[in-house]
Amino acid sequence: MAEHRGNLEKLCLPPETTLRDTLRFIDANSRQMALVVDEERRLLGVVTDGDVRRALLRGEGHDVLVKDIMNKTPKVARDGELRNVLLRRMKDLDIHFLPKVDEQNRVVDIVRFADLALPQRRPNRVVIMAGGRGKRLGALTDECPKPMLKIGGKPILETIIELLTTFGFFDFTISVHYLKERIINHFGNGASRGVAIDYLVEDSPLDTAGALGLLRLSGDAPFLVMNGDIYTDLDFGALLDTHESSGADATMCVREFSYQIPFGVVRREESGKFAGIEEKPRVAHWVNAGIYVFNPDVLSCIPPNSPFSMTSLFEELLHRGGTARTHIINGLWIDVGRREDFERAETFF
Repeated sequence: MAEHRGNLEKLCLPPETTLRDTLRFIDANSRQMALVVDEERRLLGVVTDGDVRRALLRGEGHDVLVKDIMNKTPKVARDGELRNVLLRRMKDLDIHFLPKVDEQNRVVDIVRFADLALPQRRPNRVVIMAGGRGKRLGALTDECPKPMLKIGGKPILETIIELLTTFGFFDFTISVHYLKERIINHFGNGASRGVAIDYLVEDSPLDTAGALGLLRLSGDAPFLVMNGDIYTDLDFGALLDTHESSGADATMCVREFSYQIPFGVVRREESGKFAGIEEKPRVAHWVNAGIYVFNPDVLSCIPPNSPFSMTSLFEELLHRGGTARTHIINGLWIDVGRREDFERAETFF
């Protein structure tokens, strides 16, 4: 949860502040700490009530300056760092906050352990597409729906739901078709897991987006959609926040996929003249990562009770004059719907 600029200013003080005034400052802001910054709000150090107490026990006078008692090398957070990384850092160091700084070391936010560990509930619905059989997994899915295959001792779908709840999501809809009873009987209405779960039942396969035509939403909050065979360390909270601030109708998560051509690639002119050669170049493309955010109005693009692909949904949205953006996944992303990646996920967990 980001600090408003006014609240952030109330946590910052200059290095020439006396110990007496620092103590008053910390007592007034109710945060048990203060950030020591220069005129450009560049972080110089951090002082906590513990630092003040230790200074007094050492016999320091009330007129000693905060720059002489502060921690001059505090741990910080930087833009783009993953939630789990920040949680682990604070847990390992037994601290309850990290100042967040930009490339110029200016304070831009305060990251608090409580906000990351117990995020505020989000009103956004999460739709997990779990109706497919998973033919690429062969015999593994003959008697078990793909999202119920176990990785790390629990079904993939359960791991996905648990991950999303750590970002404040609690309202889930699961699209089911193949061996749907296995999924419905396992999760029920979600009450035992502290969430709410309902189901979109596909009587016949509706492709990658058709089941969304069965979705009924109240309110205008964007909703999240993801495939039920993906594990990622994506910051889903940041994804939703970025989508809402962008003003787009839809957001598609993408990741880079690259491969190496095993031959020398020749450049030639139409006349046949040799123009050059590049030995075994690597080619990279942005590919669909199977995670999306939509505004509710996008549902009008989906025909009722008809197979409809996610590709067709984005094409129809753009045809109607809607807007779509992309969101890059730079970290971990595993599609456990493929046999080799399923085995990789088992090793990872």
